[in-house]
Amino acid sequence: MNIRYERQLALDGFGEEAQRRLSAAKVLVVGAGGVGCALLPLLAGAGIGSVSIVDFDCVSLSNLARQTLYAQEQVGGAKAPLAAERLGKINPEIKVVAHNKKIENPADLSGLLSGIDMCIDATDSFASRLIVSDACADASVDEILCSAEGFVSQMFLLGRGVKFSDIVGDDAARSQPAKKNPIFGPAAHLSGVWGAAAALQILSGFRDFIPGFVQSYDFSDNKFLSFTITADESYQIE
Repeated sequence: MNIRYERQLALDGFGEEAQRRLSAAKVLVVGAGGVGCALLPLLAGAGIGSVSIVDFDCVSLSNLARQTLYAQEQVGGAKAPLAAERLGKINPEIKVVAHNKKIENPADLSGLLSGIDMCIDATDSFASRLIVSDACADASVDEILCSAEGFVSQMFLLGRGVKFSDIVGDDAARSQPAKKNPIFGPAAHLSGVWGAAAALQILSGFRDFIPGFVQSYDFSDNKFLSFTITADESYQIE
């Protein structure tokens, strides 16, 4: 038994076969900001065999309150390679690839999704989430979308006929200008923890993938919601 993973191998219903599945899994994470900084170390630590990170942004001083993969001396550095370097130190047994790349349309992700078992969207705008969801749908790749704004954490399981545009609409959401929304650091991290947990459970065979599943938690009033929608349901999330 690999001592590195002994505590999760001891989980009821997990075991060696689940760990082998994780070791064979290939995950693409789009976004290495506050949400990504929470989920990426958990994927690496659990032994996901291959983790690819896509981000075009650089570390800023205002990131450091919640983006815990980075240090103050790294301000100005590109997030994707810095995050990849950190994951390699967390778990040198896995493969980590950085793509310092801006995603402006679904085609920008098409090559990166080839051979991927799960895509996790940790981006921070409606426009980027629509692009990632469309790209995953085109590539028939299951998607976990993790988002946070203000005091609210959210996670969506998308794919197999359900896209992000089914939830938020399409044209109106795409046209929203990019802006720096207020964010409670723990809300970003909770979304990342949820995304990592879902990915590890689904890829290990411990949990079924339920397209259209949504969960949300509001730190301001301690309210938790979870539900499942389908592509033909009318539902708008603010």
